[in-house]
This record gives sequence, C-alpha cells and structure tokens, in this order.
Amino acid sequence: MQKIIGLDIGSFSIKAVEIINRYSSYEISNFYENVIPQIDEISPDLVIPACMEQLFHENDLKADRIVTAMPGQYISSRILPFSFSDPHKIAAAVYAEIEDAVPFNLDDMIVDHQILGQTNGKTVALVVMTRKNFLGSFLDHLHKIDIDPKLVDVDSLAFYNLCPYLEMEEGKCYGLVDVGHEKTSVCLVQDGVLRMFRSINLGGRYITEFLARDLEVGFNEAQRIKHRVSRVLTDQDQGLDMDPADRTVADRITIASNTIVKELGRTLYAFKTWEKSPIEKIYLSGGTSVIRHFDQHLSNILEVRTSPNRLEKSDLKINPELSSQMSSMSQSIAIGLRAVRAIKRHSQINLRKGDFAYVTDYESVFRAGGTIFRVIAFALILLSFSYTAKYFSYKRQIADLQNLYKKELFAAIPELKKKFRSDRYDFRIIRRDGETELKDRIDKFRTAVDSFLELNSDSGSLVALEGISEHLPKDVEVNVVEYRYETKQDGTGKIRLRVEADSYDTIAKFEQSLRDVPVLQDITEKSSEAKPGSDIIVAVVEAEYMPSAMKKAASE
Repeated sequence: MQKIIGLDIGSFSIKAVEIINRYSSYEISNFYENVIPQIDEISPDLVIPACMEQLFHENDLKADRIVTAMPGQYISSRILPFSFSDPHKIAAAVYAEIEDAVPFNLDDMIVDHQILGQTNGKTVALVVMTRKNFLGSFLDHLHKIDIDPKLVDVDSLAFYNLCPYLEMEEGKCYGLVDVGHEKTSVCLVQDGVLRMFRSINLGGRYITEFLARDLEVGFNEAQRIKHRVSRVLTDQDQGLDMDPADRTVADRITIASNTIVKELGRTLYAFKTWEKSPIEKIYLSGGTSVIRHFDQHLSNILEVRTSPNRLEKSDLKINPELSSQMSSMSQSIAIGLRAVRAIKRHSQINLRKGDFAYVTDYESVFRAGGTIFRVIAFALILLSFSYTAKYFSYKRQIADLQNLYKKELFAAIPELKKKFRSDRYDFRIIRRDGETELKDRIDKFRTAVDSFLELNSDSGSLVALEGISEHLPKDVEVNVVEYRYETKQDGTGKIRLRVEADSYDTIAKFEQSLRDVPVLQDITEKSSEAKPGSDIIVAVVEAEYMPSAMKKAASE
C-alpha cells in the first residue's frame, strides 16, 4: 500500500488530497485545505511556505510519494506532429523542432515531452518547457519546509488525468475548465487525445478586485461581499428577489465575470479556428465556478453546453464524505491521480530532470552534512536572537490586550472590579468569571424579553405597530410624532397617527403601506398640511385595528 499526496499550491489556498494506492485499486480518502491570508506587509514567498507547513503539521500529513504541479503561467508548450512513431526518433527530434521556436538558450530550459497518440495519420507529441530558474525557485519554496516532491507536473495539464472518468463521445471535443483564484486552467481533449492546454491569468481574484474598486472598499471586505452574494445575473434570473444593494453587487459580479468568460471564449475560438473542432461541452470546476448561475452564464455567452465537473458521480473511487467539496478538489485530485498506477491515460510530464532530478541516493548529501550543519547552526543562532526579540514583543502585546480586556470587562460589570482589585489574580480566572457573569446576564435579558413577548403577544397596539413597521418601505421616511391606540370591547381598536414627512408624495406612500398591513382597515386621512415655517408636511391618519382572525371572518 502506498500513500500519495496530491499537492495543489494555489494563490488562494493550499490544497492536498490523500490517495491510498494499492496494486490494483486506489481510494481518494481525504482532502485538506489551508486558506492563504492576504497580508500586504509580508511577501507571498514567505506566507505560502508557512501555510504549506501549517497544513502538513496540523493534519499530520505523511506520504510515501508527494506529487505537485507548477503554475501554467511559467510554462511554454507546443504540440508537434511527426510522420514517424518511433519514441526514440521523436525524443531525438524534439529539441531540433523547438530550438528555433524558443527565445531562450535551451541550456537554460527544462524540457520534457510525451507522445499523445495518432491524429490525422501523424503521431502527436506534447513538448513542455520551463526556465530552470523558475523550477529552482519553485522547488526551493518546498525544500524550505522539508517537502521534496518526486514528481512535478503542470497544473493546467494535470486535468488531462481526469478525462478517463468523464463522459466524452467519440469524435467530439471537450473542455475541462477550472476557474481558480488568480487563473483559469483550460484543457481540451478529443478522442482521448490532448489537443491543447492553457492558463488564463484571470480568476476569482479579478472579480474581488473589480468589486473593491467599484464599491470603494478594501480587498478583504470585497471578498466577504462576493462570497455572501455569490450570484451572477442571467436572462433567466434577473435577481428580482434580491434587495437593491445585493442586486447591485450581483450585477458587478456579472460584469467582472464577463471579462473571464470572454477571455475563455477567445481561447476556444482560436482552437476552433486552428483545429476546425467546435467544443461539444465544458466540464467546469474551481472555487469561482460555485458562484450561482456562473455555469449558466458561461454557457449562454459561449453557446456551449456547460456543467459542473461532478467527479463524485464518476467512476473515481472517492470517500463519500468528500462529496460536498468536489468543486474545490478537482485540481488537487487531477494532480494526485498522476501517481496512481491504475490510471491508463494521463499526463506523463515530469519537470524534475537534470540538476533537479529527484535524489534517491543520499550519499552525497551525507558527505556535505558537516558543511550544512555549520550553516544551519549559524542560521539557528541568528533565528534564536530574532525569536527572542519577537517573544518579548509578543509577550508585551499580550499583556496590553489582557489589560484592555479587563478594562472593558470592569466597565461593563463594575462589581467584578471590586472582586479582582488585587493584581495577584490570574487572567484566566478573571476571564472565566467574567464570561460566567456575562452569560448569566444574557440569560436574564433573554428570559425578560421572552416574558415580555409572551405577555404582550395579543396586545392590539403592539401587533398593529409591528405590522406598520414590517410593511413600511425602507425608502419611505416619516417621523411618527403621535401614536394613539383606543381598545374596544370586542377586541378591535382604533388607531390615530400623526406623522411628519418631506412631501405629500411620501405621505401617500405611507398611507399605501398601511393598506398592506393585514390587521388594519378603513385607512382614512383626516388632515394633511404644511407645518408653519417649514417644508415639512404634517398628516393625521386614522385606521381600524381588526385581528387577522376577525378580519377573515368578516370577509367571509
């Protein structure tokens, strides 16, 4: 049995799937995610490794094999046709074919290829390239937290690993599209043969930044608003059930989504023009794809059938408890499947070549152990000074926060200040007693409110006032200067309202809202006139209060 970790290093979060791989079977058993905090003062090159380390440490992740993938933005690729099929001849011809197409010295590049299959009588091979300094920097981030992947794929290419589990008719072309945080990965397949893959540098972050600019709020607040509203407007759903503020947000999300969809449309149009193959269907995944109606919006604009990539309903062997997280797992599952023996058709690219090849013989490492130990010892000395300074700084900040907590607590509950007058009491005791006292007070207030509601549930004056409050539109502003209620013997009542407003139109809207209150009838305007010396309109309105049951009986 072999435990595999498929590690997806995104810009929004670090994700990992745990796959139990046996000789002839496997199971996607667990999924872990750690959201990367947005800290303007700290470089992502420091935050991302820390988040990865936290993910592995907190979940006690250990694996026989770790597989990951480089972002597609750092990758160049070519699909080359050859008139011969011998793998050795193709391997020898690859460098000659790409030498003139790459604006860099090939000695500075990592190059790998795989044979995809036969198309139009020719053998098609995929060639993938990245600069050595890109790969070196990528691996250095992992090595800093003691992660040494045996295999490095390309994130957008990894979706090719999912194709055997998706419904694809012979002769038709299908797209796998993953709309992530900073990029959109596109993988196009026809007859089981990879035809194209690409990374588009637009994703959910673009929508968040668009909202932040348009609404004039910070990035984190825009992110919160996007997640709360999470809706795209379409011809079938104009958002008429939304309040105006949320509908405005949904409209902005729609506008921002159009940019992503149009860029995706350019990619599909270029493919259709080059390959003469229209896209039959798009399988959609990624965190941004869960925005309500996003798939329908994409389908409407591109005129291509689109559906969520429901991997839990495929032949993939997935722990049923993970089904609710499928939209976020697609990328990491695709990466992890690269190392599963049972997969027949998958990406065979591994950028760990040459100087970056995975080291299985550690003899040279041991020979250099003395030098490394001295370097580490020196680094630890420097770190100890740094951590000592941070320790005293954090200790001072914690003391300040505890003092602020006690100040606010004693201001709310003065009797506790007398009880803990001395500084000898431990902060944990003060917090414990403070929380207990606050909970007791909250319970008392809640009991008092419940008793008040129970005692006044049949109060005609309160029921009527509640109905008026609920049915008064938010854009109608009136000042109620007099509310008089007279109870009658039969349980009904008479209401007299004196209100002030800025115009007769507002008074009319107010009276119309009263007619919508179920327990009011016979709405009558007794008078309305301008208040002397001002533009304020004063109106007197009377109404009859009749409980709902009595009103219904009277109508029948």
